[in-house]
Amino acid sequence: MEENLKEIYNPEGSELRTLQLKMLDILITVTDICDRHHLPYWISGGTLLGAVRHGGFIPWDDDIDIELLRPDYQKLLKILPKELPGNLYLQTPKEKSYRLLFSKVRDRNSIVYSEEEDMASYKEKGIFIDIFSEERSYRWLKNIVDFFYGRAFRRLKRGRPFHSLKYFYEYTTSLVLYPIGVLLIWIARGICTITKPGNILHSYGIGNSTNHNARYMFPVSKVVFEGREFSAPKDVNTYLTKQYGNYMSIPPKDNRPSHFMKVEYLGK
Repeated sequence: MEENLKEIYNPEGSELRTLQLKMLDILITVTDICDRHHLPYWISGGTLLGAVRHGGFIPWDDDIDIELLRPDYQKLLKILPKELPGNLYLQTPKEKSYRLLFSKVRDRNSIVYSEEEDMASYKEKGIFIDIFSEERSYRWLKNIVDFFYGRAFRRLKRGRPFHSLKYFYEYTTSLVLYPIGVLLIWIARGICTITKPGNILHSYGIGNSTNHNARYMFPVSKVVFEGREFSAPKDVNTYLTKQYGNYMSIPPKDNRPSHFMKVEYLGK
């Protein structure tokens, strides 16, 4: 069954497989830097699911996610610009018109085409992997902060307030909501410093994720993805069951979402 899936979706030499292997190269470079600097990371979400269920990429997927606790994430963002090879580029939420609150490492020798990328004014739009910041919090607290902070950040970074009446409304209301959100982040982190919750979630503003627990997350373990070892949560089974339920079951054909990116490779 597994071989059939690979033949259907990502056989060797196919566009999707070429894209996956480019992403794998980026992952190897970034995680080697993490290991060299003793920064614990873990592959997550569909990347981890693919490692366990398929030994690598989910055959129809074109996504790689890694996560780090916020202090390690912040250290990594300072290290990557110095140590990434010239063909890779670090993109962070500080970049103009980049509307996400997590970072990407991108390939400079390709261009990804999508509605989000086409609307943005930043220069580097190549193949990427996602790097997420995680921290201890409570789901209810994160939901409150995200209501003010996450959407306001994205709408302000989008800009174009005079594009339409809707954009103008969203932009002007975000001018009010954003500083409230920033204040709430400080309050939320103060609460969590005192109460020390066991829950591990995406950092504020990124959006909701499964509410995992440090008990089965740390210390990180190892898992094989595409023939190479990468770090993973301590108890992979508990992590994946919490996130996906019966994760070893192959979903039916009409429930295999593929957001296969349209890519142009430069210099070809």
